[in-house]
Formats: sequence, structure tokens, C-alpha cells
Amino acid sequence: MDLWEQFRAGCRAFLSAGTDRAVRQILLLDAPTVLGWDEWRAMDEEASARHLADALTALASAGIIADQPVEPLTRLLSGAMNEAALWVAQGGNAEAAEQALDRLVTGLRPTS
Repeated sequence: MDLWEQFRAGCRAFLSAGTDRAVRQILLLDAPTVLGWDEWRAMDEEASARHLADALTALASAGIIADQPVEPLTRLLSGAMNEAALWVAQGGNAEAAEQALDRLVTGLRPTS
């Protein structure tokens, strides 16, 4: 699987995890409350946000997405995926969220 497909698969897996009741309850609902927002954010940055930044850096280095600062892009995409996962967890349409996310990230690719 190439870098782009790996990235898309990772994004889809993140959204998909939000449909699991246990994951949704523990990671998306309880953790920010129990740990506190700052601690939860720090843990998120060390885990999923770090992997997202690594993937975006690799995509930019390979010329698959437009060269741009990775940190703000990581934060924007992480926030979008967290919100989409929460929306799905609260009964939103998982397939619609996945399609919207795919359209969003496809916009990162340079037009030729």
C-alpha cells in the first residue's frame, strides 16, 4: 500500500474506532473529563497526533501533498477527525463522515 493509501486507511480507522461503544465512551467521552482537557490533549498529541504529523511529513516529503507547515495542518486535521468521531459516536452517519473526511484530505493533493 502506498503512502497516500496508508494515510487514508489510518484516517478511516480513526473514525471507525469511534463507532465502538467502549472506545467511544472511554476515549472520547470519559477521558477528557477524568483526566482534564490539558492532560487528555497532551496524551492525544503523544499518540494519534504524532502519528498524523509523521504521516503528513512523509506525504509532503514525497510530493504527494502540497509542501506546507505540518504542525498547523496536523492540528486542523486532528480536530476535524476528533469532532467527526464524536459526531459519529453520538449517532452520526459513519459512512458520511468517512466520505467527507476523504474529500477534505484529497484537497491536500496538488492539482496538476
